[in-house]
Amino acid sequence: MSNASHPKGVLHVISVQTWEFFSYYGMRALLILYLTQKLLFTDQHAYALYGAYTSLVYVTPILGGIIADRYLGNYWSVVIGALLMVAGHTVLAIPSTDNTTLYGALALIIVGYGFFKTNSSCLLGELYKNHESMRDSGFSLSYVGSNIGAFIAPIATGYFAKVYGWHAGFGIAGIGMLLGLVVFLSGKKAFKDVASINTAAMKSSTAGLPNTLILVLGVVVSVAFFAVMLAHLWAGYVLTIVGLAALCMMVKIYTRCDSEGRKNMWAIVLFMAFGTLFWAFDQQGGSSINLFIERLVNKHLFSWAIPASFYQSINPFAVIVGGVIVAWAWKLLARFNVKPKTLSKLGTGFLFLTVGFLLINISSKLAMQTGHTSMLWVTVGLGFIGVAELFIDPVALAAITRLNPANSTGTLAGIYMLVSGSIANYVAAWIASASSVATEHGQVVSLTEAAASYHDVFQTIFLIALAGFILSVVLNIFTRKTLP
Repeated sequence: MSNASHPKGVLHVISVQTWEFFSYYGMRALLILYLTQKLLFTDQHAYALYGAYTSLVYVTPILGGIIADRYLGNYWSVVIGALLMVAGHTVLAIPSTDNTTLYGALALIIVGYGFFKTNSSCLLGELYKNHESMRDSGFSLSYVGSNIGAFIAPIATGYFAKVYGWHAGFGIAGIGMLLGLVVFLSGKKAFKDVASINTAAMKSSTAGLPNTLILVLGVVVSVAFFAVMLAHLWAGYVLTIVGLAALCMMVKIYTRCDSEGRKNMWAIVLFMAFGTLFWAFDQQGGSSINLFIERLVNKHLFSWAIPASFYQSINPFAVIVGGVIVAWAWKLLARFNVKPKTLSKLGTGFLFLTVGFLLINISSKLAMQTGHTSMLWVTVGLGFIGVAELFIDPVALAAITRLNPANSTGTLAGIYMLVSGSIANYVAAWIASASSVATEHGQVVSLTEAAASYHDVFQTIFLIALAGFILSVVLNIFTRKTLP
């Protein structure tokens, strides 16, 4: 059965997804600034904690998906995840003279993200069970809504943080998530046909303990575990274990493949490598580029100083506008029966990334002379980087689903998100740490020396991104007949 209309409940799911993006990206826009200016962390410590947090949030959705499939269902997983994230933002919003609440707050968000992230998309998919012809349209609406939330968030949280203090900024992110949850719960009747809690599984016991109690204790222990990982900066150990498990899974899939499947597996590994490298550079936006803007960019527009966090809205704005243009371009090419290869699309993404970092590199070079530079270079550069994203994840994931070695699309897509999310964010923090500069009471000691430090990092990224683009062109030439 196919119904050419959107099912009830779609707007409720999209609403809570939009507000989740609002809360996550609103808080992320402030985090590195808060660590270095309010808590007076050194750059190295701030980058390490930022990287630990942004990498761990991509690990927990794997467990959250398993729990939803076996016990809670997607609907209640989304509710629980949203509540945990609201709790995390609330703790961050509590004024504190030190960082005692910081790690617990971030841990709550990490665990909440695990329950929420993939299960909200799965819930949306459940709604389209009898509306198959509108499925793609529904997910497109979700994509647009999410990026609208990501666009508005840094402006809203940045404004409140500047005018009313850091904790007001974090509080607005939490209020946004709470508002999204309220809207979501108001449409409960629309979800009567989706999978609910597996009552039998919840009532049964494991090792003499009720599964319900085990899940509750699991959440508490997980929050404590991630708080300790963050406090001691032990995220690398977690990623090593998870990464080795993912590698074992890929080897297992490879052994089950025939010769064609094994060729496809190597293609997927190549796409994962490009995706991971891209996101390690792209994620500089919230860390090294964010501090570069705060410290060295002239942010005055007439008589008003634009908060550095506002610049985090450039990326989602570029994704929204660029997404329309790119979608039109794909349709135009299809009309002329032109079908770009996967490596051609990934290479295009690296070309935009290269141009973006070229402009930011020029900006840092100019700052080496006086300690300040115009906002124009970095603004346009971030726009190019935002557009570049449209040629990476959607392209790589589409290729994985199309190649489908050993019927393992779901597993390989999950592993791709792991390496391009968790591992890439961890590597991004390591790269950003190379731009660390000396500070006193949150202020840079030497602006020109800081500019030189940022320039070294941005120039290196530009050159490697350029090499990645050239490599994609060369590989595309030699694999045109063998890769999709």
